[in-house]
Amino acid sequence: MFAFQGVFTKFGLPSGLAGDFSFLIFFFLVSVVFGMLIGRFRLINVLINVYIAVAILTVIPHEILKPNSVATLFIFIISVLILTLIDSHLFDIHISGSGGSFFWRLFVMSFFEAGLIFSVLISFWGTKTMANYFSMDIYNLFASVYSRIFWMLAPLFVLFFINKKEK
Repeated sequence: MFAFQGVFTKFGLPSGLAGDFSFLIFFFLVSVVFGMLIGRFRLINVLINVYIAVAILTVIPHEILKPNSVATLFIFIISVLILTLIDSHLFDIHISGSGGSFFWRLFVMSFFEAGLIFSVLISFWGTKTMANYFSMDIYNLFASVYSRIFWMLAPLFVLFFINKKEK
């Protein structure tokens, strides 16, 4: 599935491990691009929108929306997009700073936020479907019970330490 999987396989790695490495490179690239595209003014807003979308999905009754379905995934993505489009009227929070320290803060925050988004997407998609694309190690890294807790809390802790004013 991933572009680099064939390259890693040519170096003698098993296809499962090559797929995992490809996914991790893809995740790293998405994190960097996500942070640069969203920018410091909207990165925190998108984080809040992801939490709101997850909260919305957890209160929808299972009779209306089945867990681990494409509809759940679709509603999550649409919720985040709609909230992001309207949140400029709701929030005015951003990552402060400039210079060299700004870029590492932006990267760290975008990394953990992309991890949260991947965690939600992978956990909503389901184990059986994800097993077709990558190994259970990657699935467990993002969607096991403890990793979901980690990905939900890590951006908040990072935000707490990153947004301290420089003296």
